[in-house]
Parts: sequence; structure tokens; C-alpha cells
Amino acid sequence: MLSPKYHRIYHYHLKKCGGSTMNRWLDSLVSDDRTYDARWKTLAAFDPRNRETDAEPVSCETSHAKALFYWCDLIYDHAALRMHAPEGTLCLTVLREPVQRLASQVADWRRFVPDDIANVPLALRESIADIQRLPLREYLERYGHGASRRFLDNYLTRALAAGRIGGLAQDVADAGRLCDVALKSLEDDYDLVGLVENFDLTRNAFCAVAGIPPASTVQTVNATSRPGDGEIRSDDTRYILKSLTRYDEIVYQRARELFDQRHRRAAEQYDAVEYESLHAARGLAVLRGTHCFGATRFTVRQPVAGSGFHSRDGAGTDSCAIWTGPECRTTLYVPAPPNMNLSMLVWIRGYVAARQRDQIRVRVDGKAAFHRFESLEEYADILVVDTRSTRNFVRLEIEIDETLQSCELDSAFHDARRRGFAFDSYGWRPR
Repeated sequence: MLSPKYHRIYHYHLKKCGGSTMNRWLDSLVSDDRTYDARWKTLAAFDPRNRETDAEPVSCETSHAKALFYWCDLIYDHAALRMHAPEGTLCLTVLREPVQRLASQVADWRRFVPDDIANVPLALRESIADIQRLPLREYLERYGHGASRRFLDNYLTRALAAGRIGGLAQDVADAGRLCDVALKSLEDDYDLVGLVENFDLTRNAFCAVAGIPPASTVQTVNATSRPGDGEIRSDDTRYILKSLTRYDEIVYQRARELFDQRHRRAAEQYDAVEYESLHAARGLAVLRGTHCFGATRFTVRQPVAGSGFHSRDGAGTDSCAIWTGPECRTTLYVPAPPNMNLSMLVWIRGYVAARQRDQIRVRVDGKAAFHRFESLEEYADILVVDTRSTRNFVRLEIEIDETLQSCELDSAFHDARRRGFAFDSYGWRPR
């Protein structure tokens, strides 16, 4: 479904830079059996063949890292894997204003409980445990250049440099020595360097680069409240924050310049018209439908072209489905024969609230269309829209009046996502 230039995606997930939200969004661009499993990184350590050979540990680690890119079509990880990405990999990373990133990292650790850090190295575990009782300034003075250095002392600089020189970047005491390497990485190693502060534009820039439908609003995941302004603004705290982000600020400002030079205009202008004229026919041609009682059916376990839906629930299982939301409009691009009378179909599993069923409005290729519902066992509804295709794909837009959270906040079944209806398949049948 990507531009012919790319065969897979690698997102270098820098900590506290919007990566969890980005990753959930990226998941829908590949089949659910071609997404990344972070546990794969540890498989080599338990492979008995690695203990029975005299292979150098670094060699084993490098070989394993290279293999990851052949096991899936999407990799996102905190690990610096860019040097192992084969040709044809769309590489991206996202940066955040350094002081805000550092404050968010500390705030993230403050919400940890002992079970969350039970498996981290002892020195780092003690460091994270201390954040619960120490003010920000005292904590950064004690640990900023110590056990937590790799996360607190010019983290962005170290992480980007690690993409070129590996773990050596974490051993360098003076992050200034890594600044040129990090800047070079920004310039040459990534097809897109995005910004948390322009997150929606970053995602739309990615869409333009990848040749996929333009982005819409997505639900934020793993958001962390930063320390209070009073804690950050004290003179002593600001001094140490500046020390710990001195080189990150240089790197971040260069990232902003690169985004403005390379991607901002495309991000602001890329829309459905451009996608449909340049990319849709080719990208959608890779989707394969299956027969279902005379209909052509595409499941959400495949890549889904469109916008206005959350990431998969139950990925990898027969019950896999997608909820629409958080916006009230959902767009699906459906491969279909041109110049043919069709009934567009959406297999709906359920609604957050029954009233949403009566709110549904449909447009086909930009024009309002009449719809009806059919019944099928195990489904709430089959949405049916009669139309005639004019291209080798159909743009199906489904809009409702409201998306809703479910259950009370203190309920075990509370879902904070704003949702409309859940569906597991879509497609068409001749008429």
C-alpha cells in the first residue's frame, strides 16, 4: 500500500516524543500478521545455537537486528536500528522540544510502581525509585549524569548518534562529542524527521512521503503530565535543565529547520485529491479481497486505507475489529472495478450507543448516498450503499453525529476512546 519506493517502515521511537500514538496509527498500514513484536529482540539471547558457537556477541546482535526487518513490514522500537535497515525502508523519527521531553520523562517515571521497574538494571531501578521522593532539581543533580544519563543527559543527541555508532553513544560522557554525528544522522538517515509540536502535520507529511491517504485526528496514547511550571521555572532547576539539554537544543533546532525545508509545504497541502490522483489506484491494487456469499470482502486484518478509525482491537485473532473515531467521519478507500453497478458493504459488529445507528450518513466519491441495513447472524448490521463505480476504487465516507466514551470512568469496562461503531470487514457486491 506504500509508494513503490518503499517496502517497509521503520520508526525510531525516541522516548517521550509521541511515539506510542504514532505506532498505534502506523499499525493499520500493514497486515496484523506483519507488525512488530518487541519480544523478538530477546530471541537471540535464548537461541541455544548462540551458546554453542564461538560467534562474537556483537556479531550475533547485529545479525539478529538485520533479520528483524525481514520478519515484518513495520518496526517501531526505542532501539537504534537504522544502520540495519535494508534499502527500501521508509525511515522516520520524531523529536520534541528538549526541556519538555526531559520533564515528561521524569513525570513518566513518577507514575511507575515497583512492578513496572522490577526487570530493569539495579542502578536504573534505584534511580527511578528515587524520583518518587526527590524534587526535580535535586533528582536531576543526582542522576542526570549518573545511572540515568542515557535518558536524561542530552538524550536526543545520544539516541540519534546511536543510530550511527551503536552503543558507543551511551558510553561517551560528554554528549557534545556526539553532536555532529547526531546532526549528520538527521540530515541523511531519515526520510522524515517530524516534530511533536507539529504532530498532525508530521503525520500528514508521512502520508505524502508514503503515498497513503491523508491523516485525520487520532487518539493520543501514553500521554504524561509534566512537572508543574513552578518546579521547572526555578533558577536552579532551569540551570541544570539547560545543562542536560544543551546539545539536544542544537539538534532540535536543526530538526525544525529540516521539517520546514523538506516537509511543511507538502504536509499542509497534501489532501484526498492528491492522494487519489497520484497514489490510490496503485496503492490499493495490493489489497486482496476474498469471496463471501457473492461479495468481495476485505478484512481489517489487512492494511486499511483511509482515516477516522482507531487501531485494531484483537489484532491477530478471528475477532479482530476496528472502531471508528475519534472524529465523527470515517473514510475508507475500497478497490473495485470501474464503471460497474455495486452495493458497497460494511460489516458492523456493534455501536457504542444504539442511537448512533440512526445518525449514520454516507457519501460515495464525495456525493451523498442513500443507505440501508441488512441482517446477518453475529453482526449488528450490514451497511449497504448502492452506487456505480467510476474509477478502480471507491471512496466511502461514513459520518455520525457523535463519538462516545463507554461506561463510567471508574468502571472496569471504561474505554476512554471516543468511538462510533466497530467493523471487521468492508467491500462490495455486484448488483
